[in-house]
Amino acid sequence: MTRSGSSRADELRRHREIFVYAREHGLSLRDAEKATARERSLAAQARLDVIQRCGRGAAQPAPIGAEQPQRAVPEDAPWMMRD
Repeated sequence: MTRSGSSRADELRRHREIFVYAREHGLSLRDAEKATARERSLAAQARLDVIQRCGRGAAQPAPIGAEQPQRAVPEDAPWMMRD
């Protein structure tokens, strides 16, 4: 449960997360620790898959030319005036 270099506060925070998970799901502490490790591993793998796909599939880009047409700039626009 402990990792090298982690502080006591990190260890207690991790234990509390596991304890709460165990109570919510009716598991023993050991089973809850395994389940949370599995969930974290699956989440990390999902993030890695997105990175390896270079974001493909995360959001489909709009086709080229599908942008809104720009309005014509008025000749008397205040920001075009010079002193």
